[in-house]
Amino acid sequence: MLILLSLLRLYRRHPWLLLMSLCGLLLGSALVVAIDVLNQSARSNFLAARSQLAGEANYRVSSPPGTLLDEALYVKLVRSLSGLDAIPQTRDWLKDEQGRSLQLLGMDLFNPGPLRALFSPQGEAQPQPDFSLNHQGENSVWLASTEASRLGWQVGETRRFDPFDEGKPPLPLTLAGTFAPGALPMEQLLITDIGIAQQLTGKGGHLDAILFKLDASQAAAVRALLSDPLWLAPISPALDASQLGNALGLNLSALSLLAMAVGLFLVFNAMSFVQSVRRPQLAQLLMLGATPYRLLRLLALELLLIALVGTGLGIGLGILLADALMGQVSRSLASLYGPNPIELLRLSPWVPLKAAGIGMGGALLAALPGWWQLLRQPALTLRDSPPQPARHTRWRRTTASGLLLLCGLCAVWPATGLLGALLMAAAWLLAMALWLPEGLRWLLALISHRANHRSPPWPLALRLALAETRYHLNRTAIALMALQLAIAAAIGIGVMVSSFRTSVELWLGQRLVADLYVSPLARGPGERGWFDADELARIQALPELAQLSRRSTNQAHIGSQAIEWVEMDLIPPIRQAYPQLAGSWPTKAHQVLASEPFANHFAASLGERLRVDTPSGPRMVQISGIYRDYSSDKGQLLLPFEQGQVQSLALFSAQPDALSQQLRILAPGANLVAAPAIHRAALKVFDQTFVVTELLKLLILGIAFIGIASALMVLGLARAREFHTLQSLGFTAARCRRLLILQGAGLGLLTALLALPVGYGLAWILIEVVNPRAFGWTLRFEPAPLHAATALLMAPLTSALAAWLAARKAI
Repeated sequence: MLILLSLLRLYRRHPWLLLMSLCGLLLGSALVVAIDVLNQSARSNFLAARSQLAGEANYRVSSPPGTLLDEALYVKLVRSLSGLDAIPQTRDWLKDEQGRSLQLLGMDLFNPGPLRALFSPQGEAQPQPDFSLNHQGENSVWLASTEASRLGWQVGETRRFDPFDEGKPPLPLTLAGTFAPGALPMEQLLITDIGIAQQLTGKGGHLDAILFKLDASQAAAVRALLSDPLWLAPISPALDASQLGNALGLNLSALSLLAMAVGLFLVFNAMSFVQSVRRPQLAQLLMLGATPYRLLRLLALELLLIALVGTGLGIGLGILLADALMGQVSRSLASLYGPNPIELLRLSPWVPLKAAGIGMGGALLAALPGWWQLLRQPALTLRDSPPQPARHTRWRRTTASGLLLLCGLCAVWPATGLLGALLMAAAWLLAMALWLPEGLRWLLALISHRANHRSPPWPLALRLALAETRYHLNRTAIALMALQLAIAAAIGIGVMVSSFRTSVELWLGQRLVADLYVSPLARGPGERGWFDADELARIQALPELAQLSRRSTNQAHIGSQAIEWVEMDLIPPIRQAYPQLAGSWPTKAHQVLASEPFANHFAASLGERLRVDTPSGPRMVQISGIYRDYSSDKGQLLLPFEQGQVQSLALFSAQPDALSQQLRILAPGANLVAAPAIHRAALKVFDQTFVVTELLKLLILGIAFIGIASALMVLGLARAREFHTLQSLGFTAARCRRLLILQGAGLGLLTALLALPVGYGLAWILIEVVNPRAFGWTLRFEPAPLHAATALLMAPLTSALAAWLAARKAI
């Protein structure tokens, strides 16, 4: 214990060393925890919202989109099939006075059927919550006790809720009672009797769905009793959640791991300096009888204590950061998927364990090589010889060459899939980071040669700065690698996002050909509205209307994979908006067009026949053409409009203003938008989606610049004797500080220059490899020179500022 205390005494003399180590671990683990919590919360909340409506059900009756079921169908099925495990259901989305989303679920309270798990753990008897008829009024609802506590809603209290459908009046609901939650999540779920729900929502005599828990024979019996267009569809509530925000989630996860890597570079840098300062102390302990292995165990214990504190603080900071960013992520995903209730923060115990494991394991791996080399030296050599960082040139070159070979294999072998693409990006960044010291050494040698052989020669201070920078390059290499990683990642991701935005903008300009687009109000979060037949007929009869294209978009399945099933009137102007990448337009009833993501994800080719479970039943279709699309990473199948509800209209007119006025009279509640407005709104959603990405890029750059500041501070303290010698030769303290600032600015500029090709190489990998394998679409490469210019400007400025802070401490 005395030896450990003597080792820890170093941080009393150099507290900034401890701060640097803690800072790297804290910021890195904080970003890992924050991103994991955000991704998990979004997916878990979305899945919970789906699963708590389905319970143990594995089938539901699906009517054509936009229609309701007659409740007489439920009575017919239950009477015809004895022992049928089924439940009728109505549902609507509401918002309370504070803007929180809640689901109003109407069901049979005394026979919950497949929803019994809402009130009891699986396999246990139902505890019979108190849904007494004496407590029921025309606006009575029940809540899980935990949810009532979270909302602060007391039994007997009446609150006002606004439906998402703006055409409906607000609903005053009274909390009639609470119950203990069962095996399924009960957040944001209001339970009421189905009769009350029908009255509240204006669905008298109708149902939104009928849920079943069936075996194969029962499913066949139910199908035999159904007639077109009704269909018994399997339930897979995890499908939507599994693909929720894939592009955003992938970007955030990659950034969090990159932040942890940069943070571990800081730890490595701090431990390297600690080891150099401790040489005399370790030599003295060895002379007093301490064995190298005992010192190694104590050093490992010391680092584990530091790592435990750093990662512990980082986990707490990550949870706070996730809470702060959750609103932004919710808005981004709501823009993409509708206002689903994803604002609740969920923390799995595996998230802090993962961050702690990465932090402590990475810190040990960063320090062990240096300790091993240090303790293998004789005590006298350890005490008397000055510390000289090992160059490890051959090891770095071999590892970098191996990583580049891995990149090539992942690029030419598509079977590696998304994992191979991500490995390719990581291997590229790490290989280029390992090559950085050699690249800097070559550049500095070239500049020094010019400086010394130029007539007249460069100023003495500049030549001295070049020579000192080359000599101490091994001390600053680790921090410069971290800086290069951060700059390259910022450039690569920035170029990818810019390329994505440019591609989407060009695609929107190509796709939005109509003069006006009309859609009815949404029926709920994530649910589309539809035009009734009379309203559609009145619109079609307008004299200002030249042409019209109807459209509906619904979910279908190929096996267990969800896709979008799009029906549209393929009139000539619409055909111009869908240029074919391959194939031709459908000419037969069973032919469809496939989007580029669909073709890539399902490896579909022209002429291929597929079985698709559509909202109107199973169908066999044949792919006649492939078109570019960025609206869905699930994939789309497009076919001529057949039958069913019309969810939107594309209108063409020589008098769009007059047509717009007539439409506002005929359909006052409809959303009427011109193509330029949709273009602006879509780009606004795109920009909002990547706001969190931009914030995290700035945080990673901040970590990297902390690293270069600490490296320059280490360099300044290590060169204290050199500066004393220079001062004895006539250099003033101010001139020595300027020398260190010049070195810092030069290193920042050279690192940024070498990071440019690395960043653009990363952008190429993200655009040409990662995006096609992850989402199925191809992008147009956009150089985005502003990102490169910003790096070239900010890197030397911030490095010079870091050097100035270090110079104030060291000189």
